[in-house]
Amino acid sequence: MGEMDIYLNVFIEEANENLQRLNEELLELENNPENLEKVNEIFRVMHTFKGMAGTMGFDKIAKVSHRMENILDKIRKGETKVDSDLIDLLFKTLDALTESIADISNGGKGDLNALDDLISVLEKYTDTITKKNEADKEKNKESLPLESSEKLSHLDDITRESLKNLYLTAKEKNLNFFLITVRFNKDVQLKAARAFMILHKIDDLGGEVVYTNPSSQDIEDEKFDLEIELGVIINIPADDLRESLFSISEVESVAVNEFEPSDFEKQQQIFEGPKNNVDNQNNVSVEKSSEPKKKIQLQSVRVDIEKLDQLMNLMAELVISRSRITETLRKYEIKDVDESLANLSRITLDLQNIVMKIRMIPIAFVFNRFPRVVRDTAKKLGKEVNLVIEGEDTELDRTVVDEIGDPLIHLIRNSIDHGIEPVDERIKKGKPKIGTIKLSAWHEGDGVVITVEDDGKGLDREVIANKAVERGLVDPSMIQTMSDDEVFSFIFLPGFSTKQQATDLSGRGVGMDVVKTVVESLNGSVTISSKKDIGTKIIIRLPLTLSIIQVLLVTIDNFVYAIPIANIDTTQKVTDGDIRIVQGNEVFVLRGEVIPLIRLRNVFKMPKNDDGLSEKVVIVKTANRKYGVVVDTLLGQDDIVIKPLGKYLNSVKEFSGGAILGDGRIALILDITNLNEL
Repeated sequence: MGEMDIYLNVFIEEANENLQRLNEELLELENNPENLEKVNEIFRVMHTFKGMAGTMGFDKIAKVSHRMENILDKIRKGETKVDSDLIDLLFKTLDALTESIADISNGGKGDLNALDDLISVLEKYTDTITKKNEADKEKNKESLPLESSEKLSHLDDITRESLKNLYLTAKEKNLNFFLITVRFNKDVQLKAARAFMILHKIDDLGGEVVYTNPSSQDIEDEKFDLEIELGVIINIPADDLRESLFSISEVESVAVNEFEPSDFEKQQQIFEGPKNNVDNQNNVSVEKSSEPKKKIQLQSVRVDIEKLDQLMNLMAELVISRSRITETLRKYEIKDVDESLANLSRITLDLQNIVMKIRMIPIAFVFNRFPRVVRDTAKKLGKEVNLVIEGEDTELDRTVVDEIGDPLIHLIRNSIDHGIEPVDERIKKGKPKIGTIKLSAWHEGDGVVITVEDDGKGLDREVIANKAVERGLVDPSMIQTMSDDEVFSFIFLPGFSTKQQATDLSGRGVGMDVVKTVVESLNGSVTISSKKDIGTKIIIRLPLTLSIIQVLLVTIDNFVYAIPIANIDTTQKVTDGDIRIVQGNEVFVLRGEVIPLIRLRNVFKMPKNDDGLSEKVVIVKTANRKYGVVVDTLLGQDDIVIKPLGKYLNSVKEFSGGAILGDGRIALILDITNLNEL
């Protein structure tokens, strides 16, 4: 990889992070249009993004970013208001920039035609704002309030002398020096933000603020009433400066005082001593800090995901090698290295845990995309929806997080399209007019549970059942004996849809089967529960990692198989309970609980075990179901490295992968979810 490739990868990563952050901030601004601090934050992130694009030579992206930055600047200055049309335009701009970055990551140049159109639209929007403000200025020009003529009379002697020095400095450079008093309306909101807009306007006009009263820190902390006083060196006339500052919203009056040498004469004799310390006196704000700069220490570094994959593979090989060493020493009964081997095992386990934690990232990386999805989908369907997110700090393996994003997006869109009712329908049902979708995540055992829950109309058992019978998926006589959850599970079958008319969001009979396929490819499970007119809840269970897991090793006809510890409830001897036949199927009755049985010898078409009383029952749980797996013997618990079966064995549903054991044997990992469906 060349040096520029490294820079490009860093640019793409940081650009995507900035775009995601801009989406989040813009959503918050849409909910609170008067939040000027949020506008400032969006402006700063946009400015950073623009600079990155310009540095990398993506001029068109930088140009679009600059046009968006101009509009944000006009919002900051109070020259325009945030409304729905403006928000839509800004979101459209972010979408185009996101597509451009995606094009770059796929080897393109990001020079999309949509950017040219946006440049024109953004420029036109900016020109409209400018023309409107110019018209407003002319209208208000004659009604400007009279300015104060106090000049220096209210200042203490030391401050007056400091201002005199600044005045002389300005004159040496043929610049004007003004003392400005700005008064805000008595009902002003966010005084500090308005003061910041004043300072920013002066900066735009080429001026330099050299004195503030109160101090800049007090202004930032809103420790002032309704007035601030500024000393400004600038190269424009007083009237132009005064008019520009008065155009800012919630400014009641602006006084701009010019000075003459005579204004300082009455204090001439008092200030004959040294003048190099006056900037440190009260009421004079010195903007440059004299404190030594602190050394910035990096708290984190970016690491290519491929390097993390390589590290995980090496860790996996180390785990396998440790197991082989342990097996060899056990075989030859070598006791001299027991202590060293125990130490190696401890270090390997610690290293394994650290490597796995390095790969863990908060699921917020996925969840943070969804507020925008909800906003756009709800707006398109004319519905009002509130998204509640819980547990976004829950960590998962990077691979799992990357894969689960698209299925969750489909589930959320389904909830809005199929679940959440239109406003008028919700009001008739006595529900709040704003629907709620709740997205949650939490750790449970050795895995993570993710739920997508809505308070919509729920699933209609009768409609789904009729569709299943119509398609020949179930016998009409059996459908009545099925539980609601079993009936609802039909929607995960390929091509199953109850929607009469397909839309571009859902209803084409695809999607839910893809969700199930992706989740199960991650060794997870997905279930659904629903109540009519109450809502629907999708529950996804996933492992923390796809690489190294703890398993129980078992044997069946001298073949070794692995069952993930996360799926195991208990292990029992066959003699601990009673095996009975219920409706033609074997069940294991344990302490009054009836547990369905699966004999793996039957599943794998192996001969019957002659010593059936020595068999063991591994009771496993998947989703909301529990069943027993009959095996010959239990070998014990072990850490194994999951190896995929490969594309030629994709159709084998009984196993989710394989592993190499310490003695070189291969152990196939049982897919507990699919075993239950055999």
